[in-house]
Amino acid sequence: MGEFPPVLLRAGTAALFLLAVVVLPPLAVGTVLQLVTGHFRRRAVEVFGIRFCVWSTAPGVMLHECSHALFCLIFRHRITDFAPFSPQKNGNLGWVVHKWDSHSIWQNIGCFFIGVAPLAFGVAALVLLSFWLLPREALPFPDLPGNGLDAFRLQFRSTFGALWKMWVTPGFIQRGRTWIWIYGILAVGSQITLSRADLAGAKSGVFVLGVLLVLLALAGGFLLPPGSGLPPGLIRGSAAVCGLLFYLLLLFGVLTLLFELSLVGNSGKGK
Repeated sequence: MGEFPPVLLRAGTAALFLLAVVVLPPLAVGTVLQLVTGHFRRRAVEVFGIRFCVWSTAPGVMLHECSHALFCLIFRHRITDFAPFSPQKNGNLGWVVHKWDSHSIWQNIGCFFIGVAPLAFGVAALVLLSFWLLPREALPFPDLPGNGLDAFRLQFRSTFGALWKMWVTPGFIQRGRTWIWIYGILAVGSQITLSRADLAGAKSGVFVLGVLLVLLALAGGFLLPPGSGLPPGLIRGSAAVCGLLFYLLLLFGVLTLLFELSLVGNSGKGK
């Protein structure tokens, strides 16, 4: 029994480090990204028109709605109406209508995951598109100095810097895969925003998610051998994803700023 407090302390410290380095950074950057892409989509509609923006981002809309539907099935919600892509005059582009048993703990927990599914699936799609379509040198994996914060910073800087450098790499713009990547990033990224209905549905499960993350982190802390750090793969994966998401956040931010300037210029000419 005398060994239990030190073990618990070590597990708690490891859990906090796991949350701080592996879980929270991608979650935070992904959340900010969806706010920026929402603003980007609104400005893009003003610049290019609603019809062009709706049809050009159809794959992102379908991914958005299908992610809702998939989690409805996982958490045993009954889908009563499903339209992955059906533009309406009221602005709705697709929908999933579902019902659940309010007395079921599992189905109530599912409300959170169903609500935030487009953010998780959208970010995953952005990451996969980048790994599949970008040249290997755009996503470098240098030797890491250990398995702590220094390793996280090195991988983050390497990923973020290489993504900007690729634009001046000879032949990058001429690659067909580059233009497919650009289209996929814009189509998917502009549709990962969560609607008010999504957020309202997810609200009931926020506490459950927090408890789940803490329990998973504590379990990981107990399983780690004494004196060991996080597996390098977790550090590398989290830092690489953060570097990519932060790059996309700035990219969408720059495009949104250009749209803003375009709209200001047009309004000035109108006067």
